[in-house]
Amino acid sequence: MSTLFRPPIVTIMGHVDHGKTTLLDKIRGSSVAAREAGGITQHISAYQVDVTTKSGKSGKITFIDTPGHAAFNQMRSRGAQITDIVVLVISATDGVMAQTKESIKEIKKTNAPVIIAMTKVDMEQSSPEKVKGQLVELGLTPEEYGGQVALFPVSGKTGQGIDALLESIFLHAEIMELKDESNSQLEAVVIESLLDKSRGPIATLIVKKGQIKLGDTIFAQNIPGKVKAMSIPVATPSSPVEILGFEQVPLVGTPVSNVKTDSTSTVDPTRLSQTKTDGSPRLPIVVKADVQGTLEALLSSLTDDVFLLASGVGAVTDNDVNMAASAKAQIFAYNVAIPRFIKNLADNEKVPIFESKIIYEILDDIQKQVLIMLDPTIEETNVGEAKIIAEFKIDKVRIAGIEVTKGLLTKGDNIHLKRDDIIIKDTKIEGIRQAKDAVDVAKAGHQFGITFRPYVDFKINDVIIAYKVEK
Repeated sequence: MSTLFRPPIVTIMGHVDHGKTTLLDKIRGSSVAAREAGGITQHISAYQVDVTTKSGKSGKITFIDTPGHAAFNQMRSRGAQITDIVVLVISATDGVMAQTKESIKEIKKTNAPVIIAMTKVDMEQSSPEKVKGQLVELGLTPEEYGGQVALFPVSGKTGQGIDALLESIFLHAEIMELKDESNSQLEAVVIESLLDKSRGPIATLIVKKGQIKLGDTIFAQNIPGKVKAMSIPVATPSSPVEILGFEQVPLVGTPVSNVKTDSTSTVDPTRLSQTKTDGSPRLPIVVKADVQGTLEALLSSLTDDVFLLASGVGAVTDNDVNMAASAKAQIFAYNVAIPRFIKNLADNEKVPIFESKIIYEILDDIQKQVLIMLDPTIEETNVGEAKIIAEFKIDKVRIAGIEVTKGLLTKGDNIHLKRDDIIIKDTKIEGIRQAKDAVDVAKAGHQFGITFRPYVDFKINDVIIAYKVEK
């Protein structure tokens, strides 16, 4: 693209597990997806790639990869506010799902051009026409159906359709004439932030106008910073850049400029009382997370049954434990370090600590503790366990071949799907077969075939845990 124009900022949106990260991996030639706990992109990440299409068109594109889980609505919304073009990723096997609809709502608020990337088209159970029909119903009519939305069948594994998708991004950018305003006053947005215990506050920004150079004084609203280090030599419009030098950790979504501005509090006053207006109790909790964006997403997902005693970015500390002990609170820690002496202190003070690298596990743990608070006789009981040892298909339906190792699995049971000691999905047992016969119960020591509803993308060696919520 011409130096008169800045690279397009493209936000990738869509439902969890629909292939957003795999698609981006193919474009940038890396393999991040395999390293993400639970197969879910936990943070917004941004990067700029040099792209050359088969037609010879070349240039830079900045991608913002937004999380797909419902807890990140707020972060997705902020991602859409700074984007030029949205690529909405929809699986050809699963179609439009809950987060797809939420993403479409956010897209419509911004009026940003949208391109559909229909993934997993190389899979046998794909239903592209069904997906197109769903899009028509939601007001995103594909061009081949007489609408104005470009749709590209793609595969992150084979690379099918990716060149055409990139060509479309370049075409949209040319039509939009995204001017390079490097000489304007700085306008940037914080898209991620964290507290590094050795380096201090770190923020990832996307520059919209102006430039950022080493030594510059900048402000994330009223938080001052002097750029002590940055990930690239100079950050120009559309550049993602990691900055070291803010005096405090700025909130995700905070505008950054050369001028200090006032900020408004984001504290929810309904969280400041340990009882609700009707006098019923709230569960007192302390929440810690690895970065500011995830912390905000967690806090925005809390229900009215929760009393937020404290929250913060970084490792669980002795202050957190002592505060929780004094208020008889519980600590919920997302993807942060919990040193052995902190665990010992928590044990001595009888402070439960729940930790996970998957955000919906933390939210589930909070909800379970709320239920126990409201009715202490409610608890989750495991009733059976099995290992997936094979997979096969009958009439295009994917069947998990299992060996039951403990207890019983019953048709209709709630189950956790566990991979590498991490619960990655919750679903139910739809049906059980033993040889050619349909049965209602699978007993320990025997092998069966089972199906799930909702569908889960299981793998051999996954573990199935059947459970009941009981009093």
